[in-house]
Amino acid sequence: MTGPVFQVSTALEADVAALRLVGALDLDATPQLLAAVADCLARRPDRVVLDLWGLRFCDCAGLNVLMGAKATADRIGTELRVEGARTQVARLFALTGVDELFAGGVPRLPPRTL
Repeated sequence: MTGPVFQVSTALEADVAALRLVGALDLDATPQLLAAVADCLARRPDRVVLDLWGLRFCDCAGLNVLMGAKATADRIGTELRVEGARTQVARLFALTGVDELFAGGVPRLPPRTL
């Protein structure tokens, strides 16, 4: 995929870890996100916040990493929350039915008309 390069930055404060995702989360970007998520969850914070305001694109490989992060967080007792899912990402969440997993930060989109 050509387009914005993917970047993830991490901020750790007390018992909260925040990951800011920017660019395009596709198959090529998943190793970078996997490493950042694993590092955050290894610290066992009370909450992980995924800031998706800068995420312009997410494909099924990226979605799989996000769902895996949610499953791992649930398993270890960490709250994982999504903030700022923009239109393309929110639509992907809605179409795949995972918007309920990340309900707090995924806007409800109107149905698409032809």
